Amino acid sequence: MNKKKLLAMSALRATKKILELAALDELKTRKLLLHGFPYQGKGYQWGRYLRSKVQDGILHVAIFLPEPLRMGARDAAYEIYVDRAKKQFLTYDRIENRWRSAKLDYLDWPKYVSYSEGNWISRSDDKTIKQYLNGERGGFSGVLDYQLRLREESLRRRYKREVEPWDADMAQISALPKNWTQWCRKVGIPENYIFYQYSRRGATTGYCTYCEQEVPISHPRHNREGHCPRCRRKIAYKALGKAKYVSTPDCYIHLVQRYQSGFVLRMFICTRSYTTDDVKKEKLYMHEFRRVLYDSQAKKAGTYCWENYKNRETRWIPQNYVYGYSYYHRYWHEDWAGAVYGKTIPALAESVLRYTGLPEAVRLLRKIDPELYLDTRRKIPMVEQLVKAGLGGLARDCMYHSRNWNVTELKSKAGLARTLGIDAQEMKRLRDCQGGMDVLAWLRCENSTGKPIPDRAIMWLCEHGLKPRDLAFLNGVMSPQQVCNYLKRQMRELNRECDYVMTTWKDYLSMAARLKMDLTSEAVYRVRNVKKRHDELLQFFHTDKSMVLRAGEILKKYPHLEDIFQEIKPKYEFSDQEYTIRVPERIEEIILEGQILSHCVGDSERYWERIEQRESYILFLRRTGETDKPFYTLEIEPNGAIRQKRTLGDEQKEDILQASQFLKKWQKEIKNHLSEEDLKLAQKSKILRVQEFEELQRDQVRVRTGKLAGSLLLDVLQADLMEAA
Repeated sequence: MNKKKLLAMSALRATKKILELAALDELKTRKLLLHGFPYQGKGYQWGRYLRSKVQDGILHVAIFLPEPLRMGARDAAYEIYVDRAKKQFLTYDRIENRWRSAKLDYLDWPKYVSYSEGNWISRSDDKTIKQYLNGERGGFSGVLDYQLRLREESLRRRYKREVEPWDADMAQISALPKNWTQWCRKVGIPENYIFYQYSRRGATTGYCTYCEQEVPISHPRHNREGHCPRCRRKIAYKALGKAKYVSTPDCYIHLVQRYQSGFVLRMFICTRSYTTDDVKKEKLYMHEFRRVLYDSQAKKAGTYCWENYKNRETRWIPQNYVYGYSYYHRYWHEDWAGAVYGKTIPALAESVLRYTGLPEAVRLLRKIDPELYLDTRRKIPMVEQLVKAGLGGLARDCMYHSRNWNVTELKSKAGLARTLGIDAQEMKRLRDCQGGMDVLAWLRCENSTGKPIPDRAIMWLCEHGLKPRDLAFLNGVMSPQQVCNYLKRQMRELNRECDYVMTTWKDYLSMAARLKMDLTSEAVYRVRNVKKRHDELLQFFHTDKSMVLRAGEILKKYPHLEDIFQEIKPKYEFSDQEYTIRVPERIEEIILEGQILSHCVGDSERYWERIEQRESYILFLRRTGETDKPFYTLEIEPNGAIRQKRTLGDEQKEDILQASQFLKKWQKEIKNHLSEEDLKLAQKSKILRVQEFEELQRDQVRVRTGKLAGSLLLDVLQADLMEAA
């Protein structure tokens, strides 16, 4: 529409009738029902007055407001122009003298319009709007209906233009294989059951969901695992009287198909379910949620997710168009390992998958997330060589722990074994046991020391999460096989887990070293009962003489501890009427604090090391009236963030809740005394703390003693943490 021509049209001004109606109308408090809810506000009977006229094939609608009309003004507030042929509309704002493209419901209306009872328009003008727009309604509502239809059509066209390229991509994906459903039922979902009718005499037959027929059974027990006597598949027994509805866990399955010059990876989630009324009527649920397109070079060409898009429909959309949280987004969910449909792999292995190693990975690992494998191959090309060499465990660790992968790339003519730091014989052992990085670490240790380590010992040590560096405290006086045998005996005699025995052993030898005992003597490092000897030394350390001796040994190793105490004392000491924060002056004070409160602050090397490196400090929380009596021990970071707060027995009691208010007050107070150097140290300390938390989460370390026994150590430390104010 030509804006100059529109403004040149004859103006529609308020008629005498409109002026009379506006003059008689009054602003009153009116109760209205808007969108189903009662509203009350001041408004007129007629909130808007309208006139309409068709000029040169264009509908011209003028809208007047009551208050200007009551003051004698006859000009319209807004003038709307509608071109039915071109399906366009424009609005001219007479108040601000500018063009607007907004619909009527988005124009700036005075508040009283919302509380007015309606809009006034003459019958002839109302008929003009209805006939021109071919709508069911005339007046203000008729114009708004037409505008809404135009906008909806515009959005529909825009939506179609947006999704057409996506639909074109999806249209080129091949149909599912003919035996796909049967493969999903038998192979993709590995869980199977034998349903039997419970009997006191013992059931003798049951229905196997894999064989799909009755099979003989003996001594079944509900939920007990076993094997079908006919198909030899692993099954779980289900008594019909105890389980009314049985469903397999959700399984991920994958299908690789050719796509243009490359291939597409399709991911499904599926499950089978049974009702005990008729276990032979199996229900299969299968949902495809992700499609990843690859080109001929095995590079990602696009990723599509099955998601709700703009609340219009659930459809395939590119991953970068997924808004907010999505369960099927790689960022939120990384483990989609499952079975891969094998019949499409051989043909693709001769072309687009030839240099990816994916066919070998599928055969080797059985359950695999192909997308994660291909992503790992792009970042760590060596994973392809690992699967082609048959090192499935190492390849799996490379995929799921890529951040910890520190094996360098293959050098020319170096060979995979040399790159891994082992020889050919050790590589064969690694392949035979399908070991991961933990087994590789022990084989490397064997290769570097030249002392053989039996496979049984390696597997036992790996099973208990022990790495070569964990035995460094022994200084090579015992072989891994001897360590393995010693730990087994101590675990059996003490009836404790391996990590408890290891911790006790390390602490005992640490105390022995402080007493200058001969750690190369078998009578010292290989005592019959490590717990008993540990407790004896710990009791010996409780004497004053030993405390001074121990403090001297600590100062030899960490010479700046007491200087640091003196330096930080003015910054961190603080007191009010109830509580006091004290900085220790001597090492003996910290040792004595640990003895009185029975926690490890004075017996653990890591606290001295952290203080020496200015990663964290040890402070004392006291009651103001009893500053010499231990209350709580604090470990803080240089900016005042509190890592730990522990009292008698390495615990926390209800009194810490009241003291926490004082600690927050203390954090705010010391903030004014911190230097730039303190803040830099605090940043470094936080990074080290986060790294420690990540290791604890990865290793799933648990508390072994006290009231928190069995709890994850990470959860305990995170609950203890008080960030600086």
